[in-house]
Amino acid sequence: MTYQPQHITAPDGTPLVVIRREDYEELLRLSEDARDTVDAGAIAARIEQEGTVPAAVVNAMLDDGLTPVQAWRKYRGFSQAELAHRAGLSQPFVAKIEKGEVYGRPATRKALAAALDAPVWSLDEE
Repeated sequence: MTYQPQHITAPDGTPLVVIRREDYEELLRLSEDARDTVDAGAIAARIEQEGTVPAAVVNAMLDDGLTPVQAWRKYRGFSQAELAHRAGLSQPFVAKIEKGEVYGRPATRKALAAALDAPVWSLDEE
């Protein structure tokens, strides 16, 4: 026997559909799956836009106490001089940034990020 949904109208005029509980539970499951798919798409888009930080860089900061710029530089295999050259900065200035003595203007942070092929936000200490 095939069950057909029943269409009824509530006392306030709201149209309703009565379905089997198992059909309702299946629709609920599919709805949750759809929300998960949308959420995953949003996360993927954010990663695409903002970038990620490799585990090796994170581990260098956590395990070895390196600053983000140091960790990225070592990850890329650059010397301070090479990073400075790629970013259009002086080596002593890069050394001061790595030690946390100076932060650098936004343009400096962007130049470092570009030279390191890293997201700008990933060079921040926090």
